[in-house]
Amino acid sequence: MSTATRTAAEVAGLVADPELPMLTLADLGILRDVEETPAGRVVVTITPTYSGCPAMEAIREDLIEALRGAGFADAEVRTVLTPAWTTDWISDAGREKLTAAGISPPG
Repeated sequence: MSTATRTAAEVAGLVADPELPMLTLADLGILRDVEETPAGRVVVTITPTYSGCPAMEAIREDLIEALRGAGFADAEVRTVLTPAWTTDWISDAGREKLTAAGISPPG
């Protein structure tokens, strides 16, 4: 069991997107679920912005590194394609960050 001061969901939610580093995975809406089992295993579920997204391996590695660094030694990242990601999943905070970076967020 982890002795981390943050939950696994908090840690995963703070990981930056490698292509849009002003956004976290939570801001972008690709972080779908974070489950902590009683045995201390963490399973993170992500959905790519599109099925061929080249950043998925980097995202997976960044998540594992962040979780292990926070004390969650037993972590797994799963990718799910359904439901498909939509810009509707970008959080309000994510939209504000995109605007501040000069990127027009989808309506």
